[in-house]
Amino acid sequence: MKLVEHRGKELLETAGIRIPPGIVTNNNSYINLSYHKAKYREFFLDHQGVIIKAQIPYGYRAKHGLIKASENYTDSLKIIDEMYNKEFMGQPISTLLIEKKLNVKSEYYVSITYDTKSRNPMILFSRDGGIDIEDVLKNKEPVKYIVSIIDGLSDFETREIVKQAGFVGKDIFLLSNFIKNAYDCFIRYDCKALEINPIIETHSGQLYAGDAKITIDDNAVQRHDIFYDITEIEDRSLLTERELEARKIDLHDHRGVAGKTFIDMDGDIAILASGGGASLTCMDALLVADGKPANYTEYSGNPPRSKVRRLTEITLSNPNLNGCLIIGGTANFTDVYETLGGFVEGLLDLPHLPKYPIVVRRAGPRSKEAFEMLREFAEQHKLNIELYGEETPMTQAVKRMIEKVEEYKNGNSN
Repeated sequence: MKLVEHRGKELLETAGIRIPPGIVTNNNSYINLSYHKAKYREFFLDHQGVIIKAQIPYGYRAKHGLIKASENYTDSLKIIDEMYNKEFMGQPISTLLIEKKLNVKSEYYVSITYDTKSRNPMILFSRDGGIDIEDVLKNKEPVKYIVSIIDGLSDFETREIVKQAGFVGKDIFLLSNFIKNAYDCFIRYDCKALEINPIIETHSGQLYAGDAKITIDDNAVQRHDIFYDITEIEDRSLLTERELEARKIDLHDHRGVAGKTFIDMDGDIAILASGGGASLTCMDALLVADGKPANYTEYSGNPPRSKVRRLTEITLSNPNLNGCLIIGGTANFTDVYETLGGFVEGLLDLPHLPKYPIVVRRAGPRSKEAFEMLREFAEQHKLNIELYGEETPMTQAVKRMIEKVEEYKNGNSN
């Protein structure tokens, strides 16, 4: 789960890292609302120069005109208005962070992630930071330090990291404390990646987090109350309603996976896939055969029927569907009867049962009982459902789905 900047900074602040004074606005009608306008005016008069930042969890914002400085209140309002009229990767900008412009003396860089070889946290630290950090790190190696996940990071180790970067005197203690706090935040909140670029040193000698790019391990989100509402963490403008609702299914329920990955697309075939490798193979087969998926999602790890029921309801809420494909390889542990029972319950939750064709290709524990249940359900409600087991290649089931969609669209579906 990627955090937008102001949410990442909130985590850093809890770990003892200074962040610039700022306010967050998240209304597209901001300029026209006297309350917000007055709120910003008060902030601007307190701090004069400001930095206005679009809140999206992606890099290169400044290069896309989504981070701008202003020394004038009237100009600031124009910049805010312009940003709310921008889009990034097809999504509107709906949230801005407006911060005090700091008196910058120097900029540094730190990131923490996991080393794939040792599987321990790895710290990268550089005395050069800022907007062109990628180019800087290509030409000048940062200090690299692997931390023992068992022993943790000691004060001595953080001082050694800073010394290796060429710092002396009191700077060693200031920066080593900053890195220690960043590492504590990384561990406390189960981060997969944490980057602060730049670390800003002001002329008064104080250190601030100028930016924050933080990714939380999805499997650990339910451990932390601060992440209870996903809409408060990820910028809602980056997710469709279905994507947002699907993510909530797994948010506080670790029993299997259902909806953790959900991507809306512009096709007309709903996808409910099982198994990471198998589901991607099926998507490839569908695209190669000129099928048009309406979404990509999967359920696996033997989720309870309640989670599959909710995922089915969300997936099939798309009003533009002409077919539904339930597909996966042969399950080892997932109870096929329970998960397909959740699919049936999800169908019954819809305002109307679908008239479009449904193709099921599943195999695994209790698949025989599941298929018998689906046949009876289809007959009772006069649904167009075709069932295929492990004797049918998944690619063949995909082709059959496309054929049935064409028949349905041409009015020939039975």
